[in-house]
Amino acid sequence: MTFVLPMRVVRWRPGRRLAAIFLMISGVAAFSCIDTLTKVLTARHAPVMLIFVQNSLAAMMVLPVAAMKGSAGFRLRSPRLLAIRAGVGVVVSFLIFTSLSLLPFAIAVSLFQLETFFVIPLAILLLKEKASWHRWLAVALGLFGALLILRPGSEAFQVAGLVAVAAALALATKNIVLKMLAMNEAFVPALFWMYVLMASMTAAPALLFFRSPIGLADLGLLCVSALLVNTSNFCMLKAFSMADAMVLTPALHMALPLAVMMGLVVFDEWPQPIVWAGIALIFAATFMPTGRKPEG
Repeated sequence: MTFVLPMRVVRWRPGRRLAAIFLMISGVAAFSCIDTLTKVLTARHAPVMLIFVQNSLAAMMVLPVAAMKGSAGFRLRSPRLLAIRAGVGVVVSFLIFTSLSLLPFAIAVSLFQLETFFVIPLAILLLKEKASWHRWLAVALGLFGALLILRPGSEAFQVAGLVAVAAALALATKNIVLKMLAMNEAFVPALFWMYVLMASMTAAPALLFFRSPIGLADLGLLCVSALLVNTSNFCMLKAFSMADAMVLTPALHMALPLAVMMGLVVFDEWPQPIVWAGIALIFAATFMPTGRKPEG
């Protein structure tokens, strides 16, 4: 007699930490695409105008989803924290948009990556997280890879470069506050009210700096940008709800190789060998073991 044993299908399930890293990389990739669109749009429109329209469109995209959830789609637990996030978000957007309008794309994005230098002390101070030597080494490798790509020179270290460094500090603060939001708020109401607040904060300045009507082509780019903003913020919120900020910090460096690839595709700029070395270091730092058993 022959017995046929039933086969059990084994599905691969990524660990919680690995899933969070991939979510963060997805958020960073969406953010890199936003930067590319911003670089194009700031040539024709004031940064504050773009911030207002982008957040207004993002809020309208989230509104139907929030409405489907009823009152739960609009209920906030920490309105003060959300107001802080919105205020920081306006500062971040203004500094990033201004930097991209003044600097070459690759240099501006490279300087933004200095945010990881600020994330660890902020996470230790505000989130009470602990950093093992593995984490410090991973961040150091990622930062060294960023410097290989940046290759600091006179072009980057001017007033516009300082604006980009300020954007990096603001980005680090934004991500720490985003981590706090992920721990305290439901995603949909957090995103909806964040966009509403950011649009409200920039409405008056947008009218003040109004240059010319936004054409249909640029409006289409802003709609794509708003969709990517939603994608980026959702992926980052989800990632921060699954892992510590310092675990995810090296993944933020993935914006640099993505920017290099964007420059290759859009601007036909082939990276030099030292840039590829920087990309390899960033990749290694992103997936470097933390020295602790991963959750999940």
